[in-house]
Amino acid sequence: MGHRSFTVSTSPPDWTSLRLLLTAIDLGSIAKAAERCGIANSAAAKRIQMLEAQARVGLIKRHARGIVPTAAGEVFARHARSLMDLARRLEGDMDAFAAGGGGSVRLLATASCIGGHDLADRLASFGRLHPRIVVELRELTSALILQELIEGRSDIGIVTTKARIPAGLDARPWREDRLLAIVSLDHPLASRTALRFAEVLEHPLVDVLEIGALSLLLTEAAQDLGRKPDYRYRVTSMDAARRLVAAGLAVNVMPDRMIVPYLKQFGVLGIAIDEPWALRQLRLVARAADALPGPARILADHLMSSSIPASEIPPQT
Repeated sequence: MGHRSFTVSTSPPDWTSLRLLLTAIDLGSIAKAAERCGIANSAAAKRIQMLEAQARVGLIKRHARGIVPTAAGEVFARHARSLMDLARRLEGDMDAFAAGGGGSVRLLATASCIGGHDLADRLASFGRLHPRIVVELRELTSALILQELIEGRSDIGIVTTKARIPAGLDARPWREDRLLAIVSLDHPLASRTALRFAEVLEHPLVDVLEIGALSLLLTEAAQDLGRKPDYRYRVTSMDAARRLVAAGLAVNVMPDRMIVPYLKQFGVLGIAIDEPWALRQLRLVARAADALPGPARILADHLMSSSIPASEIPPQT
């Protein structure tokens, strides 16, 4: 019955062979993979042949310039990457236990998720409840977060993108925010309570590299109008952008929760952008619960338990 199964008829593939095959596929060459893995070329070729014998199907095609995976090889590689990731997780979690911890979780989030919402507070409360679980937080753009998750290099992500979530990942609503046009107190738009994006585009803008994904969203929205944002100023931090706005030099677009608490402090106003895409749904993304390591599942449940109803736009102050 089980003659085609690794677990019945043969031993599971060893980690060295799996790593070698994945490296060969990435580099397009067995010789280059052998060199990178510190294995003789002939031994590397034999290891891959043994994997193919175990799989009972060809995993790579050889050609003059190197190798490419077969259709079966692509599926094999995807599962192999998951196995390698599980091995790294096992090693990391055991290291954490050896150091007196209780496992680790890799969490990714965008800048606006971290700076404009209660993520830090939720992580602090999680740390008090589960002091032996180490949470590693990294800031990335939504696109990179999804890539890291689908490739198994992280456990949980919080994204702002409306893009389709890749197969194999689950997404749950987490928070909402509204994009505001930030202007100086004496700006021609200062008397408005809401704006169409076309009106914002009539004025010079400041681009903040710190939240670069937002610039891409605004550029796409402008293209839909047949326009191009006039980024007169490009800065690396939100603080620099606020100062340029306060001086009346440019308009900035920013999520409400990142700026509303500081409007009076910086002498600027926030005006709601009245466009469907300007109301953003933040989503918590991860693999299905039954595929998550225990610590990651506990953190995901904790973050979701603190979810709030869809928020209203904070009042202008």
